[in-house]
Amino acid sequence: MRKFLVILIYFTSLQVSAQTKSADSLKTILETTTQKEQRLSILENLNKILISKSSLKKSLSYFNEMEALADEFENHELQSRANKYISEVYIKEMDSTNALKYANKALSISKANGNVKNYLLDINQLGRVYYHFQQYENALKTYQKGIDKYNKSKDTTCLSILSQIYSNSSISYEKLGRSEESIQAVLKGIEIAELTNSPTQKCYGLYALGYKYMDLKNYEKAEDYFLKSLRFSDSVTLDTYVYMNHHGLGINYSRWGRYDKALEHNKLALEFYRKKGDKLYEFDVLNNTAVVYQRKYEPDSVVKYGKMALKIAEEINHKLAITGAKLTLSNAYINLKQFNKAEELLVEVAKDTVNPKVIDKNSKAAIFSNFSEIYEGKNDYKTSLKFHKRFKSLNDSINQDINDSKLLETESKYRLEEKNNKILTQKLALEQKDREKNQLIYIISGIALITLILGYFLYKRKQQLKIEQKKYISELNRSLRLQKLVKENTNTPQKINGIDDPKFKTYLLNTLNINDDLFDVYVELVKGKSYEKVAKTINLSLSGTKTRINKLYEALKMYSDKDLNEKMTKSQSIKIFNDLLLEYQLKK
Repeated sequence: MRKFLVILIYFTSLQVSAQTKSADSLKTILETTTQKEQRLSILENLNKILISKSSLKKSLSYFNEMEALADEFENHELQSRANKYISEVYIKEMDSTNALKYANKALSISKANGNVKNYLLDINQLGRVYYHFQQYENALKTYQKGIDKYNKSKDTTCLSILSQIYSNSSISYEKLGRSEESIQAVLKGIEIAELTNSPTQKCYGLYALGYKYMDLKNYEKAEDYFLKSLRFSDSVTLDTYVYMNHHGLGINYSRWGRYDKALEHNKLALEFYRKKGDKLYEFDVLNNTAVVYQRKYEPDSVVKYGKMALKIAEEINHKLAITGAKLTLSNAYINLKQFNKAEELLVEVAKDTVNPKVIDKNSKAAIFSNFSEIYEGKNDYKTSLKFHKRFKSLNDSINQDINDSKLLETESKYRLEEKNNKILTQKLALEQKDREKNQLIYIISGIALITLILGYFLYKRKQQLKIEQKKYISELNRSLRLQKLVKENTNTPQKINGIDDPKFKTYLLNTLNINDDLFDVYVELVKGKSYEKVAKTINLSLSGTKTRINKLYEALKMYSDKDLNEKMTKSQSIKIFNDLLLEYQLKK
């Protein structure tokens, strides 16, 4: 049941830009804006912030509007992103149909437009949806498509996304009992994370290795990896991973028999998830706390935390969570000899024993064992014996599965040992980070003082908000007018506004580092003339004209950081001209 309850969600693909305005400020601006292009621009920045919030259902209307406007203006990247956002909402709402619908829609958009980075992001999202709804084989097939796509493109700018895909595929392998492949996927994810200097993926990889060792019952090494991930997460200020590791340590110490340490870490994790409003993780910490008290044989405390866990599970209507909480509570009631209450809970849970997605073998065995104890407590030994036989038969099957996998687990341990020395070389760097962290205490004190001072200016900032809103819209309108100017120039190439401005000519020559001859050729190309007509206009042979055009294209490649071996097209050169005209107009 534990493996079904621990839901590992990848957090890295959607980050908030440091330069975006606050969500409230952007919502205020959006309310006063009617122009569609402006609304799409505002929604792009607003939704980057909203997607990081724990409660997404309230943001659905913003995501839907962004999707509709992006579709209207044929902005495929924003349309794909909006569909990913909508899919994420339905993941949290446990609506598998819509979560899959919008994840597939996002993928089809990026696939049609040939953008490798967006394709991999959308593949990762679709895989996460399949995983969340326990379709692990489909998740692995989806992740493999992403890996194949990367291997075909070799686009190194997408390595961080590839690291995410390997890490997420590791979890699906684990759910299917394919431990060797799971471990290799984690190690591959860590290797890429170190190569790309991706702290989030490194945190996750170390955290995942903690779980692998915990499942192998090597609790000491599991503790080591959880602590490594925690320290590194803390050093790079990734709070989410800090408390995920507290949660992992709580489970590890509970299985290890170090119950006080388990409760200590559970308390830290519980405070964080309650503050964040993450109900699923809050449930898991509460349920794990109840299990700790069960192992300490404190049934009253088990009932206390078990009831809190069950209440949250029912609030979010999560079948697995409800089943786990009821099993935990039934154990407590059996220990308290409250057999009727225990039986009532188990009868409710037993309805789902036909569904392996809700009740796995271990949980079913626990149900049979609990029923046997209940009827023994009620002196109904015949029924107790019947359930005990069913428990023994299923438990023998589980033990056989364990024996069959022991060779694979041994090999997994060996392969982990091979990689262990490489990961341990990070120890000195982490210790250095710890020393640097002590120096941050003084900085944090200074920040606290600055925060108090900033509070004084908050009132004045609010007064300036309306002025800033007007300025924002004014600047946006000015930018749109200039873009319209460039569009008009593109549509009527024979008459280009501003091309005769000598200052613009000087600006273009200096920016592109070209001479007057190349400028004359550029102007004629922008006017839409063929190479032959360009040659006739500048009174030069066709071969001489093509030579100048090639020199011009080389200069444009240097300016645009384009691969020198890649061909520069005429349309690309005209776009660069229009972009420079826009920049010039903005600087005037």
